[in-house]
Amino acid sequence: MHYHISWGTYGSWLPGDPRGFRTRGHCEHVTGDYKNPPAPGKYKGLHAHAKASLKKPPVSIPPELREIVGRQCLKQLDKEGVEVFVISVDSWHVHVAVDCAAEGLKLMVGRVKKVSSHKVRDRIPGRLWQAGCHPVAVRDERHWHNVLRYILDHAPEAWVWCKEWEEEGE
Repeated sequence: MHYHISWGTYGSWLPGDPRGFRTRGHCEHVTGDYKNPPAPGKYKGLHAHAKASLKKPPVSIPPELREIVGRQCLKQLDKEGVEVFVISVDSWHVHVAVDCAAEGLKLMVGRVKKVSSHKVRDRIPGRLWQAGCHPVAVRDERHWHNVLRYILDHAPEAWVWCKEWEEEGE
């Protein structure tokens, strides 16, 4: 099954974020999302509380480490038997379009995050990733093409790899 999976760096998207946010499992209704952010200042107190509870400053992946992180993710995904079509790594999150089984998907992403963070731990000590990931099952062909385009559009700010480019280079 095709999936669009994303995950963020530690502290990159917190409750009350002015860009919009969702509570875990959508337990609480909050107005706005990343496409239609809430009114400025609406969740200012919640965001300030979330920032104050961080154990270290939010993590940003510098440009020179994005390819290293991305290639390590690709290597581990391949080891897991996952077919990757596109991946992007920018300063604060990763997007990947894959074909894999639903069973064990979140555990598999956990292993990918672990090996990629270990690869750069000498330059980004401590925790690189925030908890969890966001897998979305692709509904149909149109959705799949939108996912691929969305991830590819993260360039040039992000490091982007595409299976199609790799195959053309062979």
